[in-house]
Amino acid sequence: MNATPRLRAPDKPRPDAQQAPWLRGLGRLTFGNPVSRVYLALVAAAVVFAVVDSLFIDHPDASMSGVWAALLTSPTLFPLWFAGDALWSGAGAPAWYSVTTLALAALVNALLLGLVHRGLRGRPAAPRPVVSGGWHTQRHGDH
Repeated sequence: MNATPRLRAPDKPRPDAQQAPWLRGLGRLTFGNPVSRVYLALVAAAVVFAVVDSLFIDHPDASMSGVWAALLTSPTLFPLWFAGDALWSGAGAPAWYSVTTLALAALVNALLLGLVHRGLRGRPAAPRPVVSGGWHTQRHGDH
């Protein structure tokens, strides 16, 4: 018998319950494994390198520092850039769109890397009993 009183109706959800458990799962896949974390750290380092290079270092010609961030996010970045070129065909995509697509592509790639990591890691099998509850467990080998 449970002596704990009910303070809420059983059909109402708890106030601290997660409203979107799928969002928490996506967050774990994107940020909660070492593969995605290393990937996002590499992308962040490439972006910081490109920003520092473009703001604080003078070059006689164009710098190629932003290429590293584009290459790290490349599988997902190029379709987003092509969509931006299709939307803003005359003047080209604005700078905010390029930065947003770079961030979105990095997050999508981190999610895909999280899925691959989870698939390759697999789940450990449930522990099975060494012996069953039959006759051979009572005498420990006396046949």
